[in-house]
Amino acid sequence: MEALTIKNLKKTYEGNLEALKGIDLNVEEGDFFALLGPNGAGKTTTIGIISSLVNKTSGQVKILGIDIDQEHSLAKK
Repeated sequence: MEALTIKNLKKTYEGNLEALKGIDLNVEEGDFFALLGPNGAGKTTTIGIISSLVNKTSGQVKILGIDIDQEHSLAKK
């Protein structure tokens, strides 16, 4: 089972600043992974969206198969 699924995740801030340009990521349950990249690569924005602290512009995020937009409270458990 996939612990985390991200499909075509995009985030655009005011002034057309694209922080995320269509990220895709799959992490299987039990896997370890690291989100690495240079300053300004979108690491903090990605984690903020996964944790529902930042609103995404478009795309889909699922935690253990639960869509964070459709089942927000269930995904946070």
